[in-house]
Parts: sequence; C-alpha cells; structure tokens
Amino acid sequence: MSKTKTSSLHTRLLITMLGIAFVAYGSSNVMLGYFGEKETATITHIGREEGERDQLTRGKYTYRISYTFTLLNGRTVNGAGKRVGDDTYLKADGKSKTAVRYFSFLPIVNAMEEDTKPDIGQVLLLVIGCFLIYIVNRRKNNLV
Repeated sequence: MSKTKTSSLHTRLLITMLGIAFVAYGSSNVMLGYFGEKETATITHIGREEGERDQLTRGKYTYRISYTFTLLNGRTVNGAGKRVGDDTYLKADGKSKTAVRYFSFLPIVNAMEEDTKPDIGQVLLLVIGCFLIYIVNRRKNNLV
C-alpha cells in the first residue's frame, strides 16, 4: 500500500470517527429524554463563566451548574450542565434540587431534564455528523 493511500485511509477514518462522535453527542440528550431514568439531584456548585454575554439583552451570563445524585444501589454520580441567566449571582446551598435523566446501564451519561428536550442544536449536530460520514465514505462513480 502506498503512502498516499495509507494517509487517505487514515484521514477518512478520522473524519468518520468525528462524524460518529457528532451523531452520538447530538442524539444522547434526546435519547435520555425518552429512555433515561429520572432522578432528583442536589445542586452542589454554581459558577459564572466568563463575562456578560454578547447579546442584545444586557445582563445575561452563562452559569455552570454541578449536581450530584444517588442511584438505587447507593452509588453517587456527579454531573454538570449550563444555563443562561440574569446577573443575579446564585450560590449553591446544598438544598436546591433539579431533575436529571440518566441511562441505567451507564449513569455517567446524564443531563438535567430541561436539556433532554429536542432542539435545533441537537438536530444540527446530527446533520453535520451524518454529512461527514456520508461525504468521506461515498463511492465515486468513474464513468469513462
């Protein structure tokens, strides 16, 4: 096998794996919404990321929310999500709760329940992933 064929194969493999990752990431939250187990989590930390968001509405910030929940077998699982909120800075008091969804066979894959509803970002990730997989693996018709 020549060096260019090997390089081409490696490139195709890398882009295909990237496409699969986009598809998996884009579909995981939606699948959590339909097939995931529901649990109540305790919010453990709230942190403001960067500065004010560059939007028309002033006073909006991105917050990173960390939470923890306990499975039926007693194992504790941690998770995190993001929210856009106003400039009122909140602190986690250990009493705030949020609903989360997780896969019973792989609880490390979890998300806050609000994030499991389908939206345009998830559809876009699926479309990009499928496009990448298709474009590098399509058969070329050589009509001579």
